[in-house]
Amino acid sequence: MKLGHKLNVCFIAINVLSAAAARADTPAASTPLAATDFTFTLWRVNADSTNTALDADTLATYFTAARCACPASLLASLAVSSTGATKLGTSTVDAQLMVGSDCDDVDATAACISVGSTLTLSSSKTSSQDSLSSADVFAGGGCTGNATSTRLWAVVRVDGTRLATQPSLAITLRSAGPVTPTKVTAQTADSGLLVSWSTTGDVTTLQGHQVFCLPGATAPATAAFETCAALPAPSSDNPFADWNAAHLCSDLVPVGTNSVRLRGLENGTGYQIAVAAVGVDGTPSAPSAVATGTPGPTRGFDDLYFAEGGSAAAGCALGGGPSSLHGSFVAAGIFIVSLVLRTRWRGRRRAPRLLILLMGAAVATAYGSGARADPLDREEGLALTGADRPAPRQPAGPSPRNWNLELRLGRYRPDVDSEFSQRGSAAQPYEQLFSSARHWLFGIELDRHLSHLAGTWAVGVNASYTRASAAALGADLVTRTGDQTSLTLLPLSASLVYRADLLRQVGVMLIPYAKAGLDCTFWRIANSARDGTLDGKTLGWHGAVGVSLDLAAFDPDAAAVMDRDSGVNQTAIFFEVARYALDGFGSSSVLHVGDTTWLAGLMFEL
Repeated sequence: MKLGHKLNVCFIAINVLSAAAARADTPAASTPLAATDFTFTLWRVNADSTNTALDADTLATYFTAARCACPASLLASLAVSSTGATKLGTSTVDAQLMVGSDCDDVDATAACISVGSTLTLSSSKTSSQDSLSSADVFAGGGCTGNATSTRLWAVVRVDGTRLATQPSLAITLRSAGPVTPTKVTAQTADSGLLVSWSTTGDVTTLQGHQVFCLPGATAPATAAFETCAALPAPSSDNPFADWNAAHLCSDLVPVGTNSVRLRGLENGTGYQIAVAAVGVDGTPSAPSAVATGTPGPTRGFDDLYFAEGGSAAAGCALGGGPSSLHGSFVAAGIFIVSLVLRTRWRGRRRAPRLLILLMGAAVATAYGSGARADPLDREEGLALTGADRPAPRQPAGPSPRNWNLELRLGRYRPDVDSEFSQRGSAAQPYEQLFSSARHWLFGIELDRHLSHLAGTWAVGVNASYTRASAAALGADLVTRTGDQTSLTLLPLSASLVYRADLLRQVGVMLIPYAKAGLDCTFWRIANSARDGTLDGKTLGWHGAVGVSLDLAAFDPDAAAVMDRDSGVNQTAIFFEVARYALDGFGSSSVLHVGDTTWLAGLMFEL
């Protein structure tokens, strides 16, 4: 080849390599960036300096007129994806935050308002943030007027050239905020009102509700919503339309509770009442439609009882309401069950199964069905066969019988009014407040066997619980009010028990029994019109006769498995009729709380 030709070929090769190298150094801008290559997020800056991302639902309600008047700190962030960073190459990105309907249209930017600073991004800096105020978002639109749907944009430029599509967030300026409560009612109470309402929202959108009253309370509550001086007053004849915190007469009522008992109001004075919802960001809803109510004296059970000459000697008044009495019943039940567990199952490998096995004979049947070998043998049999499998265990006889555990349920109506009938009075304060209906009584009993001579002789302890409650009466002793009154009983008893279970030896499965013993019933009278409670106790005695049905008769094999695995020798259902003479053995200075009633439940012999 001639030298000239060789030089031409060399020049061509050099040009090709240079072009390839140039293409390799050129950023991949041939694939344009789009809005989908970016993540655009708006965050709320909380009082504790943490940040909460505002999702689409929140953005639709966050920018209320109240939020415009009471600005909040925000944080806008823009991030480019890894794919977008690859497309970006060595180019740089700047983004301007703007508010408007169509800021992605280059010809419409005059109608868009710039907010915040410029955000910059590159392949080595893939995210950027800017702090701004919610007031900035309202720039140009003001805090008044109708709600307006618009968008917050991050208008992106790559090396000075705008993208064809832009990332944005849909927002609503001067949105309605939390939904206004409805169906507000104000019911008479002593020196207060019981206010109730209906609401829309949950813990994801609401903190709770607050109640306004006019005239205002002597000591207004603290507002849980924004209360800056510039809160705009909607055009409304509602006296609470300006969210004046001086008219607040309740603390924040948590979400899920739609009523509150107001206190510190004047009896005989008419009040206007409204309720506002409080959003999670502190934005209040518009106050509800106004309800009216007039506080007045009310009559609870204690008022009626003592007004009619009731002579029960009450103990000291204690704060805290009936909940502590509920706790006493629970504690007594736990003590009884723990005593059985510690005494009967100490050291047993399978004691945890008791909680399942005591659900009833049906569980025992399912547990024991299909095989009679020990459950552990069945598990081991999956891996052991032939000569390797141990010989089956021989069934043992019934376990020793030492205890009876009863779960009891019945209907109860304390004979409080008998105190008055015995004196020839027609007064019936209990029935007047709580009616003649009976209320559920729950109980748990533990009996310790003493002897099995001619049946089973035992001593037992019992803890029960029942409660009656109703709306208190007005001054006319007819109208129900917003105050609540209640009588709570915690009967404790010790019994001598006889069970004729020797009849099981001749195939009789219905076992009669009898009980008698002494009682101490603690009682508590509560009235929401007053702080604290009236507490006392009444002594007495009880007697009962009943019959139990041994469930082993329906599946003896399952009962045997249950006995071997848990120590439950017998499971039975029972029904009894009982007389509780709880009148202080005829004392004239105790609250009568006895009754003649029935009880039924489950009995486990251990």
